[in-house]
Formats: sequence, C-alpha cells, structure tokens
Amino acid sequence: MEQNQLAHLEQRIHHLITVTKAVSNDPHEELLKIIHRPGWTTPAEAALVTGAVDALIKQTEALNEARTTLMDGARSVAG
Repeated sequence: MEQNQLAHLEQRIHHLITVTKAVSNDPHEELLKIIHRPGWTTPAEAALVTGAVDALIKQTEALNEARTTLMDGARSVAG
C-alpha cells in the first residue's frame, strides 16, 4: 500500500473511532425514563417510536457484524 493510501486509511480509521464513541454515548437510558411518564404518547406515536427503536436495533446489529468481519479479516492478513 502506498504511503498516501495508508495515511488516508489511518485518517478514516480515526474518524471511525470518533463516530463509534459518539454512538456509545447514546441517550437510551433517558428514553427508558421518558416512556414511563404519565400520558407520554398516543398509540400511533408509540408505534412510530417502536419502529424507530427496531430500526436502530437492526442497524446496531449490522454494525457489530461488520465490525467483527472487519477485524477478523484484518487479523487474517499475513503481515
């Protein structure tokens, strides 16, 4: 790999680290408190929030699978 390609890859990995840390500081614990407030929402709004939570679960699972694949592949490259 050329030096400029390596530098670009390193920059992208640093960016990945930054955005991953931002995701780990999510507000989901606060969401658990919010949904238990009296009169919190209507059934339609609850369905919307449930759909959003389900979508985030799927995306997070896909992210974890991609991360595992990336690390397994990187570790398997002979160096």
